[in-house]
Amino acid sequence: MMKETFYISVNDPPAKRGILEEGLRLFAERGLSATSIRDIADATGYSNPALYKHFKTKEELALTLFERCYKELMSRLTLAMKRDSGFSLQFRAYVAAFIGFYDDHPHAMIFTTDNLAALWPQASESMRNRTIITLTRELLEKGRQETLVSNDTNLPLQLILVVGTLVQLVRQLYLGALEGPAINHAAGIERMLRSGLA
Repeated sequence: MMKETFYISVNDPPAKRGILEEGLRLFAERGLSATSIRDIADATGYSNPALYKHFKTKEELALTLFERCYKELMSRLTLAMKRDSGFSLQFRAYVAAFIGFYDDHPHAMIFTTDNLAALWPQASESMRNRTIITLTRELLEKGRQETLVSNDTNLPLQLILVVGTLVQLVRQLYLGALEGPAINHAAGIERMLRSGLA
């Protein structure tokens, strides 16, 4: 039996499960534009018509995966931060949740971050109402209120520092330039980010 993951529904038939799983893996490993429906069909063992039965286009499959992956990351970040109060503990939880998502689902993280610019404009309106950027901005504003984050630096630059550093960390792990698991780097990244934000 296939291991259940957040991007696969218990009601999904076996063919759809395989398409979602292999589609995500191939999109992460090869890139969205370099992956064809035929590649996904070959990886799953299903024919092109079987794929089209569940997803009309490769783009529909990609958007479905993107939304499910982004929502899961957002949910993990939100839940982690709710467990603590105060900027310091919430920031630590935020970093650990971001990095932990990569450890749990490296293909999902890489696919989501690498295809954000291409797929975000097509994402559902409900998804775009609350984003990782808005969540991070709120966290940094809390840090400013507690005088733990500098008010002398432009807030958008601070957002770039935090999100950009975390995205580059997971990319380097995925490419093998850093040794994992990612969580082993959490304390060091948190220290670096806190230093840059002070």
